[in-house]
Order: sequence, then structure tokens, then C-alpha cells
Amino acid sequence: MVLSPAEAALRLKISARRVRALLEEGRIPAQRVSGRWIIDESDVSRYQPGSPAGRPLSERSAWQLIRHARNDLAHGLASHDLAPVERHRLKQRLNRLQESPDPLSLLRSMLSKRAEKAEFSSSPADLAELREDPRVRPSGVSHPDSGLLSNSELEAYVSRKDFEALVRDWFLVKPRAGQRPNVVLHVAEEVPDKLPSLLVAADLAERPGVREQNSALEIIRRIHVD
Repeated sequence: MVLSPAEAALRLKISARRVRALLEEGRIPAQRVSGRWIIDESDVSRYQPGSPAGRPLSERSAWQLIRHARNDLAHGLASHDLAPVERHRLKQRLNRLQESPDPLSLLRSMLSKRAEKAEFSSSPADLAELREDPRVRPSGVSHPDSGLLSNSELEAYVSRKDFEALVRDWFLVKPRAGQRPNVVLHVAEEVPDKLPSLLVAADLAERPGVREQNSALEIIRRIHVD
């Protein structure tokens, strides 16, 4: 179920202004779509008052971490396309993530600005072909690394320049009230042909299910040995 900041405030018994501050800090995971906050009910339920997991990275910094988390930097080797200061900062963030007692909360916070999320309803008969559309990159529960492949839904990344045409071409519509979406699109400025594993882990970490959470943890653990 999706909540507005006002509805989340009622659940948490705090002001809507405080909820917006928590969203900006990344302490409650959410996506901003067309200027509106989209908050999953499960993320509100998981929120615990206390020290923040960390401020969210900018979209640029988030993608820098995503792209380099599993390259030679993970082994302590140099990456030629990063300045020394950026390389040092990236290694610190990777170490902090892997050493955190709650890496999923930290990951959700750090990468909350990586993309905008849009949820749709599609004809189940179209999902298999939609998954093969060259404009989408399956991720999260739809990525092979998750071990959770499902034919009943699709989670994927699409570039901003392709987003509107994709929605139009496949007749994707917003789900009705109470209807669970079966297509989740993460809209980013640029989407690599091969999605980095940390990106898949971030998508899984935002899911409430135990299997999804465990899969995200396993991916994070493997980052430094790939």
C-alpha cells in the first residue's frame, strides 16, 4: 500500500513536516515521482526513531558507488576513471556498508535518490515480451542474481528518454485503488546494459519480504570478493 506524507505522519504519530524531513534525510525510504513523495507502507512500519542511517547520496554519487562497487576498487586496486579523492571516498562508503550492523537500512538510505520509481498494471500476457524489450533492464526480483525470478511481475530500469514511449507502447496504466502493481519501473538518467549487483541489492532491500531481504544481504556480502 502506498502512503502520502500526511498518511505516514498519522501512522507514526508525528507531524507531516517531520515526515518530509525524514524522507529528505533518507531515514524513511521513498521515491519522488512528479514532485510527489511515494512511500511504501512497509517502509513506514520499519522506521525506528533514533540516529539516522546516513544521508542519501546525490543521484550522481549514488551511481558512482553503484558502478564501482564491484570493480577493482573492491579489491583495493586503482580505478583509472576516478580522482584520488573520489576513490578514497568510495572505498570508505563500501567499507561502511559492509561493516554496518544494518547494511540494508544503510543501503536504502544511501541509494534512495538513484532513480524515480513508477508502478503500473500490465496485462499478464504481455509481461514476458515486455521483459525482452531492449529498453528495459530487469532488476530486483526480476534479476537472475536475486534467485527470485517471477513470471507474474516485472521490476526493471529504464532511461528517462525512453520512459514515456515505453509506457505508451505497452499500454501501461496506473493500478486501481487496492490493486497490486505488476510492473515496477525505476527511471534513471542513464541505465547501463549490465546492471551492477549493488543496484540489484538496493532494489531487493526496498522489498518487505524475508527472501528479498536475504538475497540483498547475500549480494552485499559478495561485493568484496567478486
